[in-house]
Amino acid sequence: MEDEGLATALIALVRRQAEEVRPPRALWVPFPLGRPFGAAGNAPFQRRVLTALLDLFDRRAGPVLEDFSEEAPPDGEDREVLDLLVVNRDGPLLEEIDRLRPWYEMSVARRGRTTLGGSGMDAPGAARLLTGWLDGEFQAHGTGIDRLRLASEDLKAYYMESAAAHTGATDTGAVIAWFWTRTAAGRIIRDVRSKCVSSDKAVLRDAGTYMFVPEYVND
Repeated sequence: MEDEGLATALIALVRRQAEEVRPPRALWVPFPLGRPFGAAGNAPFQRRVLTALLDLFDRRAGPVLEDFSEEAPPDGEDREVLDLLVVNRDGPLLEEIDRLRPWYEMSVARRGRTTLGGSGMDAPGAARLLTGWLDGEFQAHGTGIDRLRLASEDLKAYYMESAAAHTGATDTGAVIAWFWTRTAAGRIIRDVRSKCVSSDKAVLRDAGTYMFVPEYVND
């Protein structure tokens, strides 16, 4: 389209990907996947994102990659709601999973489905795979690293669906912050990422960079 004289611009949710693809014009936004314009229903904020994107058309020479300067505002007041989900970042992971089980089962009953299961394991099984790999019990390379990734995705799904059992939990940012900063599962997945990134194997370093912790989650 650019070769035919039609200028283009896009919103990038993964900055590293935009760096490698080098589109003519891109605006990186620090929002969760699926939320390219930030908070749902917040028209003034979404308009600022759109305006920043359209401003890139003033840049005739590319590739251009600019960062949006604002964090997405919260969708609602969910932080007190999430306090009801008793977790312990420094506690045993399997005990935390067991405490969340009633909320997870409530969520599945309400929605009639679950996204957990990509790894072929339940939440305790996924947790054992991740902690076992951290302890050196398993080697992850080739298809093994993919199973490790799927186990981490299943663990995230279990926690996010448990949080969804609370009808007031609509603030995506609050749920994400709760998972990554207040749960043992978030800590374990960060540890897996760190071990991968520090590995001397390229396949593990790439997995640690791209597969486990979203780019918008601050360390």
